[in-house]
Amino acid sequence: MLLSAACTFLALGCPASGNTGNIDFRKTEKTVLKVTVDGEPLNVTWHKGGYLLRPNRPKDQMVNVYIPSNATKASPIMLYVDNAGWLNNHYRNDTVVDGASYSSDSDEKVATALMKGYVVVSYGCRSRGNRPTDGQYLGHSPATMTDTKAVVRYLKYNRKRLPAGNVDRIIVTGISGGGALSTLIAASGNSPDFLESLYEIGAAGVHRQKDGTLCSEKDCGDDVYGVIAYCPITDLGHACAAYEWLYHDTRRALFLAGEEHYDFVDEKELMSASTELAAMYADYLDSLGLKDRNGNVLDSGNFREFITSLMKEELGRALSVKGAQAMLDDVNCVDEEGIRRVNNGWLRFDADGHIIYDLDKHLYYVAKYTSLKPAPAFSNKSLFGAPINEDSLFGSISQASSPFNRYSWNHDTMENGVGMDDTGLDWDSFLLTEDGQRLQMQLKMSSAVDYLIEGKSDTAPFWYVRHGMDDRDTSFAVEALLFAAIWNNSSVRDANARFEFLQYHNGDYDIPEAYGWLESVLRRP
Repeated sequence: MLLSAACTFLALGCPASGNTGNIDFRKTEKTVLKVTVDGEPLNVTWHKGGYLLRPNRPKDQMVNVYIPSNATKASPIMLYVDNAGWLNNHYRNDTVVDGASYSSDSDEKVATALMKGYVVVSYGCRSRGNRPTDGQYLGHSPATMTDTKAVVRYLKYNRKRLPAGNVDRIIVTGISGGGALSTLIAASGNSPDFLESLYEIGAAGVHRQKDGTLCSEKDCGDDVYGVIAYCPITDLGHACAAYEWLYHDTRRALFLAGEEHYDFVDEKELMSASTELAAMYADYLDSLGLKDRNGNVLDSGNFREFITSLMKEELGRALSVKGAQAMLDDVNCVDEEGIRRVNNGWLRFDADGHIIYDLDKHLYYVAKYTSLKPAPAFSNKSLFGAPINEDSLFGSISQASSPFNRYSWNHDTMENGVGMDDTGLDWDSFLLTEDGQRLQMQLKMSSAVDYLIEGKSDTAPFWYVRHGMDDRDTSFAVEALLFAAIWNNSSVRDANARFEFLQYHNGDYDIPEAYGWLESVLRRP
């Protein structure tokens, strides 16, 4: 464990000082919910309360703990993350609803968890979608991450007070931004990077000593047992570059075919941005020194081959389950929006039934039917004011947003106090400033990849990660790199990570498989 044993705490737990909130589980509001699971009645005790001593958004910083009557002290705890786009973290109390009928036949995760006797936890926290509080933007990184870690600490602080649930068996799960948040929590357990922000809000177990340093009680850490994550929007500091490194040639082909157009940016300008960003990602890949599962070093020269190998693995699995004709029927289909999708030859079979796969044609197929994000894909608020990007996850508390990579910073055109145009500093010079160093930490504290590669945290031993083969919301390169980082981390005991045949940007589509995997790892010593 990374946590200091030198701290001294109260006998019943490990709270921070300066109480204004209540983190004692015995003080939660308690309601018995009567639900039906697979046709059988089940009582679920719902506990609602705060999880911080010094909350700054108390209406959001609330936690739900749902304990089914079939749960025991050995039951795992499922921590559900609601974090689409790093935006939707407001508190909700409808995870389990009184009188509801749940069915595991529909692959519903709540039904499966309750049926198995798992404790279900949901919560609200700060997010980048929050309006400013007294002129301050409190939802920037690492607020969402810190609040989620504080929920884990809250559960561990109350380990003796919880009537059911094993706090050493916490599994965090989410989709998209929630997938990214889940992987970050799993990768960065007990990292000292978060201690200051945890202390500020009064998270359990974080204490300032007489010499001013912060330490954490080992029984109230924020490490978790496992993660089930879908299509994580992660590694944001390099995500724009990864997108262009993979899709640069696809963009050009789409433009030439007249199948891609943006009203708010010139084609030549966009392709110039794409070229510059793609080169940045090649340099990044070459700097990492990650290896594939055979011990071969991964770099910009072979990373496309690595992605291709992962795709072929998934196609082989799908072939064994579905058969060739069913796979081709799925590729040639009418999608959810009623658009007829036609296989362009990215998936074929030879006369002997062997798979023939073409990555370039696959990328074109994906982008033809779901328009690519503009370049840069995730940090473009200061360039053409895209309504949905991740710029508002970063910046000082006085700034609404900040560009967060070299291209976006150097090409900022808005009068917003950030970027080379307003500060007079190019990206490299900016990174040397206090604000630049803060941004670098904000980026790190949002990225599972950074902590997995660093290897200094109490990383979760069990990982289940999925990303759809028909998902263009982030680059396949980002997900392949995440998989490699998981496989390269020595703390990981089980890395069940792969692409999923023809899945879109979504999750929880394979609950029987995911929870079956969880059952198997829970049986391990």
